[in-house]
Amino acid sequence: MAHSQLITILRLLAGGLRQSVVPVLFLIGIAPAYAQQWHTTVEITYPAELMLPLSVSEVLFVNNTVAHPDEPLGAFYTLMAASELLEGSDYVPAVLETSQNESGSLYRKHLLSNQRADSLLRLYNSDALIVLNQLIVHPSTDGYQTEDETFYTYTQAIAASHWTLFITTDGGLSSRTLIYSDTLYWENEAETWEAAVQALPSAEDARNEMCVYVGEHFAERLLPTVTDEDRYLYDLGKNDAGVQYFARRQWQEAIDAWSAPQKDKRHTAYAAANCAVAYELLGNLGAAYAAAGQALEILSTLHSADDRQQAVNMRYYQQQLSERMAR
Repeated sequence: MAHSQLITILRLLAGGLRQSVVPVLFLIGIAPAYAQQWHTTVEITYPAELMLPLSVSEVLFVNNTVAHPDEPLGAFYTLMAASELLEGSDYVPAVLETSQNESGSLYRKHLLSNQRADSLLRLYNSDALIVLNQLIVHPSTDGYQTEDETFYTYTQAIAASHWTLFITTDGGLSSRTLIYSDTLYWENEAETWEAAVQALPSAEDARNEMCVYVGEHFAERLLPTVTDEDRYLYDLGKNDAGVQYFARRQWQEAIDAWSAPQKDKRHTAYAAANCAVAYELLGNLGAAYAAAGQALEILSTLHSADDRQQAVNMRYYQQQLSERMAR
């Protein structure tokens, strides 16, 4: 095929894995001496960084901080931002705005006891408490004159947050400490120092934006991550039934077709690589990794420049599968 050819777009939900598949988007390859490939994009949902038990639905964010004199509403902004980002997800968030911390010490944490946490869980009928114990935000502004005699300025805000996660389990109340550091950065360049600084956020605005960001970033850790990843199918010729099955989302039939004997070692490697992609779409990552390994083993015995490049590609694909299996 001399030109790229748009075939079809399919969307699916398969194997318990949320995916958007564009099977057979483009046939890639310039000359017969090089491997021709069909391109597909897979939208994969990775598990949340901070996994909560499936039994958790009602989540209560609790303020347990001592307000900073320069940012008395900082914890409020953080917890409300976290709660709002979780709305519409599998969690039902709520916020206990009134601080539970009566120590009055900004830099010394006063953690909730298990007894107090259990009492709050019962009082608010929640499955989990996410307690913000401390939030320290430091904004700073600096800059310099450039070689072009303009002025480059920047404001950086760094936040340190300390959290405790309480969850009721069959074995009782469990707790986990979470400590995070976040950074936001603004920059500007102007003809004068005053103009360059004026375009930056004030210290108060930088604190406010950072407090919101801390809450949003924390909530993001509770949610799955969706990414688009490229996958490639090798073109085995005009009689390649596997590609036809693949385009119809018949993953197992495609695997059966590609598992048939091929005309040479190179095509056997290509067919194994294709099986790996189909296994991945079935949600069988172990079989996908094994099939990719079979393709890599064969390609490593071949000696053309293109074979070596395909071996590099297959090794990278195995790495992607390995990372997914580790999550």
